[in-house]
Amino acid sequence: MSAAAWIVALLAAYPHLAHRACIEARAPQIAADADSAAARHGVPVAMLLAVAVLESHLGCAPRSGGCWGAPVSRTRRQTAGRADHAASALALGLRRCHSDEGAVSHFRWGVCHRAAHAGYGPDDVWRLAARVADALARVETRRAGVR
Repeated sequence: MSAAAWIVALLAAYPHLAHRACIEARAPQIAADADSAAARHGVPVAMLLAVAVLESHLGCAPRSGGCWGAPVSRTRRQTAGRADHAASALALGLRRCHSDEGAVSHFRWGVCHRAAHAGYGPDDVWRLAARVADALARVETRRAGVR
């Protein structure tokens, strides 16, 4: 699935999504960045986008600095990273943990399993991704003229 289709489905699945106007305005750039970063780092675009939504509403949350949840480097933790940084961090988690769940856990907590920290975790990422996939299926069904 392309990032553009995923974003359309996200907006359909969550009609009252926080920072919706920003996401709509930036959708073409968000989609291009996500597709490029996911391909470059070999991570599923849906996982990258779901993590970015939960982290910072795709860089649209106030005070996020446009960050997608990962800093530009370990030594510059207060400098906002974009899609490529988040995809790189997820790819590192995939290499170290050998699973999507482990990759998200590693992204969030630096370990390959759910840590006892507050905030979202792998289950929340999968729930969001599943809701978006369901919305995409409904949109595609309507486009095909099936009711």
